[in-house]
Amino acid sequence: MQTFIATEGMGIDMDQRALVVRLQTPFAGYCADDATARDVILAGLSWPTCTPAGYWQGLAVDWIEQGVAVDAEMAEFLEVIATTTKLPQTLRHKARAIVRRRQSEQVFHP
Repeated sequence: MQTFIATEGMGIDMDQRALVVRLQTPFAGYCADDATARDVILAGLSWPTCTPAGYWQGLAVDWIEQGVAVDAEMAEFLEVIATTTKLPQTLRHKARAIVRRRQSEQVFHP
């Protein structure tokens, strides 16, 4: 069974697995014509949270921490990650910190 991610604004329908594997390479070296870094990050952030390891979500959060701008859609997924107790505590804290940072930036730069 193929898993597809259809996220508003992505403009593409790709196999989610084909996107998340790209998170295993450093963000700085990412270059692809068929999917933006945002697409790859959203694929990782939206990976089913029923898997307790949080591997793909963690890699997506790592990419964000390397300087990717967080939009509203990413923030929604980060909030879900931050409140999903099945996921590792360190991942939840990182996700929560990114959301808070985004919220504070919006207060100063609406």
